Amino acid sequence: MKRKPLLIVLGLFFIALSANAQAYLVLRKKGTKRKYEYTVGDQLVYKQKGQEVFFADRITEFADSTIILENNLILLEQIEVVDVRHANTNRSEFLRVAEVYLPVIGGGLFLLDQINNTLVDGNDLSIHEGTAITSGAMIGTGLALKAARRKKVDLTNPKFEIYIVDLK
Repeated sequence: MKRKPLLIVLGLFFIALSANAQAYLVLRKKGTKRKYEYTVGDQLVYKQKGQEVFFADRITEFADSTIILENNLILLEQIEVVDVRHANTNRSEFLRVAEVYLPVIGGGLFLLDQINNTLVDGNDLSIHEGTAITSGAMIGTGLALKAARRKKVDLTNPKFEIYIVDLK
């Protein structure tokens, strides 16, 4: 009688292990911890060797050194540049959130100060120096973080590598 719950728990454990064993694509710069990952179902935006335009396609499967896409099959050696803007990355969560919300918060601060100064206090439209500097710094920092983020990985550069991790 006591074996049945144990067998059920062990069965669920092994099913969970096999369900998580999924292949994924890794792009990384050699010698650093920064990496970009693509799993099945993610959209890959890439430029193929010998082509001038970028192609966008959804990944359906990985096989050896081949990426099987919805409308194409491509070998890893055929990829020249990958657009990594929408890839899963190990970049700091703080930086990812800051580049999105700092410009919004800075603009909101400036707008709230203007509303408070004109509508609530009844003054003429004027810009306070301290609020303008603070909101400008927030907007500028957010935009600088966005501009400094890597957008494309050039695989012709020997510093970068691409490979498929298969956990099966």
